[in-house]
Amino acid sequence: MEDKKKKCFKKAHKDIDAISFCQECNIYVCNKCLNLHIELFENHQTNNLERNQELFIDKCKEKNHLHKLEFYCKNHNSLCCAACIAKIDTNGYGQHKDCDVCIIEDIKEEKRNKLKDNIKYLEDLSNNLDNSIKELKILFDKIEEKKEELKLKIQNIFTKIRTVLNEREDELLLEVDNKFNNLSGNENIIKDSEKLPNKIKLSLEKGKLIDNEWNDNNKLCPIIYSCINIEDNIKKINIINDNIQKCKINNEINIEFNPEDEDFDNFIKNIKSFGQICDKFNIDSLILKNKDELDKFYGFFSNKIKINKMKLLFRSSRDGLTLENLKDKINNKSNLIFLFFVGNTRIFGSFTKAKIEVKHNFYIKDEEAFMFSLNNNKIYKILVPESAIGFYNGDPIRIGNTGDSNGIWINSGKIHEGLLSFPKIYDFQKKDELTEGKNEIIEFEIFEINFN
Repeated sequence: MEDKKKKCFKKAHKDIDAISFCQECNIYVCNKCLNLHIELFENHQTNNLERNQELFIDKCKEKNHLHKLEFYCKNHNSLCCAACIAKIDTNGYGQHKDCDVCIIEDIKEEKRNKLKDNIKYLEDLSNNLDNSIKELKILFDKIEEKKEELKLKIQNIFTKIRTVLNEREDELLLEVDNKFNNLSGNENIIKDSEKLPNKIKLSLEKGKLIDNEWNDNNKLCPIIYSCINIEDNIKKINIINDNIQKCKINNEINIEFNPEDEDFDNFIKNIKSFGQICDKFNIDSLILKNKDELDKFYGFFSNKIKINKMKLLFRSSRDGLTLENLKDKINNKSNLIFLFFVGNTRIFGSFTKAKIEVKHNFYIKDEEAFMFSLNNNKIYKILVPESAIGFYNGDPIRIGNTGDSNGIWINSGKIHEGLLSFPKIYDFQKKDELTEGKNEIIEFEIFEINFN
């Protein structure tokens, strides 16, 4: 049945909703016309529109056709009449003249098999749906709880300096709402999911009903019509179910409110830029993939710089690990993080604040550069700032290594650590401290950071 309500065929009643349909007359009638129609045409079959959710009419619905539905279009998965497949494309005829068309009897077994598959699918989906909906509601409650927790924190901070913070508070609260709305997705998902069991139940009942009537050739046309409706319903059901699964996947809530650390007087002077609403775990990285890794990573910078945003500039698996490719991505950039994933087990990297100039046999001085290891949970101090970062044709990048000193360098897709017998640039305590001898580079990423 179409979503838009039908009106009575009689012009005098054109604004009254129809409650029944006469197949013989091909008209919709309202409550005022129904009894009279039945008296005049005792043998006509009328269908109650409210009781029949799927009103089947075996005549073509195309304008000016009025032929019986006897054919099936494989291209459009729809029933059609002789006028629909006419070779002459005129006056509304021939819409399916170039399609793959057969008589409906030819697709009987195909639709029967499809129906059985759909019945099995609907039964399985129905059995698992209750738990999925419960989990979805728990997730939304968790999101709402975290949202309110953050908003309360913001409100408590702003209460102390209310006279100067009212405008900024409103901006941040609105940003929180926007962040969580994007995180939780469409609020209608809950409403749609609650309707889903009934949709499945109706389709399942209808499928079983027509399955029992399958061998009644007198009902073949309405049976095929119902099969098509069930297939369309399953497409809608799958869309809703996919949205449910997507929401369930987003089960990490990592949005935080990060106030500045300045003293109160300085804080008041900078009130217009006070506080940040950000998802600190939203990093485009194939190396840092879980909360524990990200927590350690941010911990290395907590006492040095406050990272606000990280932009991916280079990825070895995407861009190719050569000096020229590095140059294209990072030349004239500053505030860079070099991140290595080695041997499928080791994650470490380096930070440099200096402006990068990529050229052969060239080293960059940076007194603020340092290295870090997630596996060792350790920061490595720079000992010779003049050789913090370097570039060499055969070695796309050198970190604390001039060729005759301790540090790391890349060669032939592997990373190497210098011997302790060489002068030390980074304070490694032993050879292969970062890699543990597993030196094949699985991934190498470079990020440009903005910080407060």
